[in-house]
Amino acid sequence: MTYRKRKFEIVRKFMNPELIKDMRIVFARDKDKRRPDKEREIRLGQNLVALFEDLGPVFIKFGQILSTRRDIFSDDIINELEKLQDDVKEEDFSYIKEIIEEEFARDIEDIFVEFDRKVLATGSIAQTHLAYIRTDDSVKKVVVKVRRKDIEKTVSEDLSIIRDLYRKYQNKLNFIESFDLGEVLEEFGKTLRKEIDFKNEKENILKYREDNQRSSDLSSPDVYENYCGKSVLTIEYINGKTIRSSYDKDPEIRKALAKKIIKAYTNQMFSYGFFHADPHPGNIFVDSENNLYLIDFGIVSTLSENYRYQIIKIFLGASLNEVSLVTDAIIGMGLLAFDSKKIPIFERRIQKLLDKYMAMNISQLKLVELIEDFYRLLVDFSIKIPSELTNFGKTILTVEGLIEKLVPEESFIALAIPLARPMALKLLSPDIVSNRILKNTYDSASFIKELPKASLNILRQLERGDFALVQRKGEKEMDLYKKVEEKKSISLIFLAFALILSSTILALSLLGIRSKYFLIFLGLSLLISFLAIIVLLVRIFRDKNK
Repeated sequence: MTYRKRKFEIVRKFMNPELIKDMRIVFARDKDKRRPDKEREIRLGQNLVALFEDLGPVFIKFGQILSTRRDIFSDDIINELEKLQDDVKEEDFSYIKEIIEEEFARDIEDIFVEFDRKVLATGSIAQTHLAYIRTDDSVKKVVVKVRRKDIEKTVSEDLSIIRDLYRKYQNKLNFIESFDLGEVLEEFGKTLRKEIDFKNEKENILKYREDNQRSSDLSSPDVYENYCGKSVLTIEYINGKTIRSSYDKDPEIRKALAKKIIKAYTNQMFSYGFFHADPHPGNIFVDSENNLYLIDFGIVSTLSENYRYQIIKIFLGASLNEVSLVTDAIIGMGLLAFDSKKIPIFERRIQKLLDKYMAMNISQLKLVELIEDFYRLLVDFSIKIPSELTNFGKTILTVEGLIEKLVPEESFIALAIPLARPMALKLLSPDIVSNRILKNTYDSASFIKELPKASLNILRQLERGDFALVQRKGEKEMDLYKKVEEKKSISLIFLAFALILSSTILALSLLGIRSKYFLIFLGLSLLISFLAIIVLLVRIFRDKNK
């Protein structure tokens, strides 16, 4: 099919009057326009599923991504979109054989000891087969994942069409106010391009296995690098079933599985900063001994140390009902500029949000509702949520949905808090806090170093008239003004330096640091402070004698 015909096909199938009408009502941000309508939302979900399946692999994958976005869609729509996880038409074996032989430039019989023609599982991007390989004089059972026919070309063309159509019809889609469709599509495109290259997935598995070696971590299949390429991925066979098979097990077993999943994801996110970002039920396997495994590492994400630290501050601020901690964390993430007029309004909204959830019993709290309210608050203040935080929130909500299915009688938050508390305390430990203090001290020193130059630049701009002043001064007055400001700047430098130095020493002392390096640092600090005071006194004495 040509590019133009494919584009026309996509437009024609999306121009369904019933679909557009339902989307206008369901996705409107204005609460007066949005009416709770279970029947309408189920119908919309069903129509989206039928549409995505009809349009092929790229749209099926888009629907699967949307099925994890509980921050955007209601449970009724999510329940329908989740049906896209299964039942994808299988690829003909002749093509699978062709792809494998092309990847390794050998006959399939020379690569594998045995290769099962029967399909093990199908997906929108690839399908899997069982096979056997020879390693270290032994034969191992493996799973071979092979990309679908022409998927790279299909993905490239469909993403290009989607991008073009969004640009063309962006103004007509302004009724979708509850989320930024452009950002969702952009993030989807980036994720999908990475996912179809199995070299990325191989590296993700190796990275995950390197990090997750604790007994409390979820296991993952081994990867056989000599049998991997851009279109083929060969991994260890896991003799188990998806976590769905555990939904009817004994309550105590299900609770133990739920706790392990929560604990493992706490480690991934806050200890390692690298996590499996697609934990839907089909990607978590459990064996006969109730050991848990994560599979399908096409979608992973990271969380920087700063974001980890600030997220803990948000949870700490929420639990202590301290609005200033929450605001400080959001500023620390770089999401909110410090604005003396905006901050009080923002903090009042945060307080209103905290009051709503503090009044609830912990068993009544729904993380999906809390994050939805929090994201809406950020949107109202024109705060753009970075993909790093979007992926974090999306993954947490997917885990919450999984836990609710596994142990519907338990509260996700009630289970998570005792498991996450030690990690929070670890991130606020003396070692980490002292490291952040030292980093901030370095930043402050850089600021002090640049302050005289910045002050003089401002003075020069004032002198040139680059800044509008209420009253312009004469040359003599300006010279005098410049001298006074220079002296003020120098005094401020000494004052700032003294404050930073003293606060750093105090913080290190309170943290109990008593090493020989600290004593050397203390001695040098006192010497520098003494010299600074002498210089300041000399300047004051000299100025008096002029």
